[in-house]
Amino acid sequence: MKKIAVLSGDKRQASACRYLKENGFEAYLKNNMDFHDDDVILCGTPLLKNGEYLNCDFHSAFPAETFLGLLRKNQYVFAGAIPQEIRTSAQEKGLQLFDLLDVPLLVWNNAYLTAEALVGKIITDTDFSLRKAKVLIIGFGRCGMNLAALLKSFGAEIFVYDHTEVNLARAASFGCRIAEYEQLDTLLPEFRLIINTVPKKILTLKHYQKISRQCVLYDISSSPYGFSKDTASENHLSLYTCPGLPGKYTPQTAGEFIARTIISYMERKKEINGT
Repeated sequence: MKKIAVLSGDKRQASACRYLKENGFEAYLKNNMDFHDDDVILCGTPLLKNGEYLNCDFHSAFPAETFLGLLRKNQYVFAGAIPQEIRTSAQEKGLQLFDLLDVPLLVWNNAYLTAEALVGKIITDTDFSLRKAKVLIIGFGRCGMNLAALLKSFGAEIFVYDHTEVNLARAASFGCRIAEYEQLDTLLPEFRLIINTVPKKILTLKHYQKISRQCVLYDISSSPYGFSKDTASENHLSLYTCPGLPGKYTPQTAGEFIARTIISYMERKKEINGT
């Protein structure tokens, strides 16, 4: 049985480690940078923090390239959101790098957990009912779809803005109303919630000025995010930037999803665990 080192980080890592051990794998939480005896290494999701340093809780600034230099050829490394330059460097070193966010099922499950956590946060943060609340969702990818489904179950009225015809057609099939870009000036004052899911600035200053001060903004995209914190503040709007919701609100389930993905991969690559 090969050793699986789970890099100590957020609660998802502990949950993944526990699930791996419960399912017969020799997994343990790692709190140092000696990987000599490890065959498989599970890093964080995302792999990096601040775009440069390894995402772990026992080093505040450990360069990713230094981490790669500590590994040996043919070691397996699992992580999420691996930058292309790291993939290239790992390949040159003969490492077997596996991006967890390249797995559609895991990405879909994370999108659901993100939506579920956000709805819970919205209920906690706000003082109004979701029933009949008008909600604008910017972007109708996996997170947008899951959000629309959950919010509709509470009776919210969902509007969707997306720049692709395929996603707009999908939104319409979900029973959502379509918000054309040219219509935003008119529609924005009506919303109680605006949720951004895309890491790109869509709204302009003119749009922010149209939003009701009773409206609450949520950004669940990744850096560089879609809402401007300064512009929202200047227009007296409440904005919550919420990256990594599964790791904060549903770490047990999120960690188990990660562990299941690794187990599935290892079952297809029997040489990893020596069976």
